[in-house]
Amino acid sequence: MGKITLEHGPIPAVGWPAITMGFKSKPELLADIAVGDKVDFDLTISGNAGQVTAIKKH
Repeated sequence: MGKITLEHGPIPAVGWPAITMGFKSKPELLADIAVGDKVDFDLTISGNAGQVTAIKKH
């Protein structure tokens, strides 16, 4: 499993404020993503952790 650190806005559905945090992700989803890229992403939330399930550069 890969890992990515994302700075994101608030996620009200799970009560998270705007923050920078790490998420697990399948490595193949991260292949074309570089530090500093602006991205849109989807998460699956489990407890107090999230896993990136889709990610796309702006």
